[in-house]
Amino acid sequence: MDSSSTHRSMTRRKTRTAGRWLSATAAFIALTAVACGSASAANSTPDEAFAVRDDRPEIVLDISLYLLVDDEAAPSASISSHRDVDDLRRVLDGMNEIWSQAGIKLKARFIGPAVMPDRTLQGIARGDTSAFFTADGGHAALREPSLINGFYARQIGAVNGFAPPGARSFFVTDNPSVHDRRVSSHEVGHILGLHHALEDPDRLMFSGTNGMTLTEDEITVVRHAAAGILNGVR
Repeated sequence: MDSSSTHRSMTRRKTRTAGRWLSATAAFIALTAVACGSASAANSTPDEAFAVRDDRPEIVLDISLYLLVDDEAAPSASISSHRDVDDLRRVLDGMNEIWSQAGIKLKARFIGPAVMPDRTLQGIARGDTSAFFTADGGHAALREPSLINGFYARQIGAVNGFAPPGARSFFVTDNPSVHDRRVSSHEVGHILGLHHALEDPDRLMFSGTNGMTLTEDEITVVRHAAAGILNGVR
């Protein structure tokens, strides 16, 4: 092979190599753009109203929301909730927006303070509700308890919220890392029989995000559970 032929062959090989490199680079850039878009979408909060089906009769559940404090007149800033009644009313409004997609309405029976012994509040601050549910731990003296009861505390350990099994109650910290209405609705979801979602961050039951949507299967479960609560069989 003469030198000119060798030169032309090398040029063709360089051109093919460059073309393959450019194609691979373009593919990598495209893949990166898709991944970043997915991450952004997963962390976003939908602004649109939830779809409400007219063929679902509305199920109304009474709920009471309590501010956990050590003293009603002069609560201690170190162990009492920093929220106020207006905060909880706004939280409930947001919860009802979320639960409207399942045709469920949470109707306030009571919103206000609940005075607890110091030892009870200190336990809750560690995420321990054992003292709370004892005869003298404060739970028995609640004003107007409802079918579902929510408790808002200065601290509740290292989580945003939790729902003790079988109690039809939930606890939420004063400073959650997600929206208040979302963490409260997430815990109500547990009370109504839902487990954590593992795949879609936009779903209400995905842990630690601002997802707020329910699947049709989840809606079926919560409506069945809510009817059971109303009928006294759950």
